[in-house]
Amino acid sequence: MNSGLPVDSRPTKRELAVNSDLDELESVLTWFERQGHPDVPSDLWMQAQLALVEGFTNAVRHAHAHLAAPQQVHLSLQITSQAFCLQVIDHGEPFDFTAALARVEAEITASGQNPLAREAHWGLVMFLKLQKEYGWTISHCRRDDGRNELSLSHPLRADESADGSY
Repeated sequence: MNSGLPVDSRPTKRELAVNSDLDELESVLTWFERQGHPDVPSDLWMQAQLALVEGFTNAVRHAHAHLAAPQQVHLSLQITSQAFCLQVIDHGEPFDFTAALARVEAEITASGQNPLAREAHWGLVMFLKLQKEYGWTISHCRRDDGRNELSLSHPLRADESADGSY
């Protein structure tokens, strides 16, 4: 519960590594819920949870689908007084996330149809919506260690009301 005192400026960083298996999703969500932080508005928390589920399932279904040896998905959550940051790290092949987002956005714009009427790439549609309508910064990069990192961050502002509205 937020006591109205200044937010602790020390970062809260938590990490989890789980097997690349959809059966681990419950463990991922349990871990995430245990990280609850009084300074993160509930709507932002819910958006992050949806993005986490999408990032994790994409790592399992796509990034790790063709890898022979069992892999792990690494998760990292860092909360500071200024920002909420979440990373999903996988061992898959390089992926051009920026190009994929641009392609989906162009398809939606050109078709003029409801993005939810799509048969595929709902996750990319969701990430676009988080960026454009909810102020998330989302990036995907190839790390120096050869892994992929999906990063999602959102500012935490001191002027947010207690109910999480902006």
